[in-house]
Amino acid sequence: MTPAPAAQPSIDRAGLLQVLAARTVWNQRRARRPESPAELAHLLDPEFNITPTIRMLSDIAVRSVLLPNQRDIVTCSPRTGKSKLLSVWLPVWALMRDPDMQIMVISHSDDLAKRHSEEVQDIIRRHSDYLGFKLSQDKSAAGRWRVDGKRGGMLAAGIMSGPTGHGAELLIIDDVFKDAQQADSAAHRKRILNEYRMSLSTRVHAGGSRFLVMTRWHEQDLAGILLDTEPDMWNHTNVPAVAESGVPDALERPFGQVMLSANGFTPDEFAKRRREVGERAWYAMFQGVPVNPEGALIKKSWLQDHRLTVAPSAPDVTVVAVDPSDSGEGDACGLVAMSRFGRQVVLVADRSAPMTSDAWARAAVALAREVGASEIAIESFAARETYRRVAQEALDAAGVDSVRVSAWPPKGTDRGKGDALARSAALLQGFETGRMALLGHHPGFEAAALSWQAGQHQPDCLAAAVVGFDVLVSSIGQVWDWSPPGPAQVSERGMFTGGRGRGDPFGASRGSSLPGWMTKPLPR
Repeated sequence: MTPAPAAQPSIDRAGLLQVLAARTVWNQRRARRPESPAELAHLLDPEFNITPTIRMLSDIAVRSVLLPNQRDIVTCSPRTGKSKLLSVWLPVWALMRDPDMQIMVISHSDDLAKRHSEEVQDIIRRHSDYLGFKLSQDKSAAGRWRVDGKRGGMLAAGIMSGPTGHGAELLIIDDVFKDAQQADSAAHRKRILNEYRMSLSTRVHAGGSRFLVMTRWHEQDLAGILLDTEPDMWNHTNVPAVAESGVPDALERPFGQVMLSANGFTPDEFAKRRREVGERAWYAMFQGVPVNPEGALIKKSWLQDHRLTVAPSAPDVTVVAVDPSDSGEGDACGLVAMSRFGRQVVLVADRSAPMTSDAWARAAVALAREVGASEIAIESFAARETYRRVAQEALDAAGVDSVRVSAWPPKGTDRGKGDALARSAALLQGFETGRMALLGHHPGFEAAALSWQAGQHQPDCLAAAVVGFDVLVSSIGQVWDWSPPGPAQVSERGMFTGGRGRGDPFGASRGSSLPGWMTKPLPR
């Protein structure tokens, strides 16, 4: 009897088709070379979300690799994936395209830079077959490694670590300021700038590109200095969390439209974050600008609404106020001239600049002669007598005996107590109400005033204005303020020349012509 043939195993055709399809997709992915860091990131990590912001930044990154001598500054809301894209996926994509490329990733600390480097290394280890290169085993560390058999590699370090012995075709600088406190320090900002100019920039090879990613905590941070001094060399791309008038938006969205977030932030979530972090952090971190374009402690509208184009009349009192400097380097001298017209104080000149003590004393005397000041008031929390002596010597040398020198705050008073913000309270209120105004335009003073935020060093010109305002307001009680009876008359300038009324909101009687009975000599 012939035995029955053995039963053939059944074929799972559906499963086989799935396997074949998966292999086909994988082979297609291997054959296709991603055209950008974002495309590579999404290919190897499907959870990486390519938003319009990420797509734009990725395109800029491609340009920095493909074209020579590219210099880009990127400011963008946090938690958008920008650091992951630019400090992790960009190096991987650049080395995939050219394993000989030398890359530097610099941050505010060694730890942060090395974390970026470790992420890059992990991606390379897991996907080396697809990427087409692997790490060298003999020269591989957390912060410095090479591509096996190639010239390329990566150095990751803190900006103050000094990347000696390593050049770069691509320099990526990602947040060199840890927080607002570092950015507010003039000394630290200077160290960062010097490190960039004298060390990092010299490491970039001919034709190499530079990519700077920053939170704009301060107007004079690294990005601000580079944009001010080299505007024709740098491209600046800003994508704020919420489109707003006065805030650059590379996506050109309509007013009020929020960013499509990679982390799912909704308009309500952004509004909540703004309340939580406060205005300064909101504009620096989420809007990409160091200050609210409408002003911070001092609002632009205050300066505009109360600005004077001509002086109301001859001033009652004029003083030159000084916030002194010593070395002429770093800290500038605040030097302003201010006049009082009745009860309104007006800034008439700003000559603030870095100066030595001898230089500011001479400048103060020259300004006093120019504006007809009767007093030079010097902020004197330290070196009180020294500052007075230096100013008096400058007056004597110029042959001026009609100007007196005073040290502020006066001894035995409560004036000048508290920190800079507390001392400035009356001046800020004056700007808001119009009791303090600007005569004409003073670009340097106005820029400093609008950029000053709580927690920051007070601009020197504002510190001087605090002195001048206090001296002039305090002088009101030291002079007679006659108000003749009878109806007020309006002059051609629209100001009241007698009495008190709407033409003079502070009730001053300057310019009054006293009636005869008030000027008649009393009998002896």
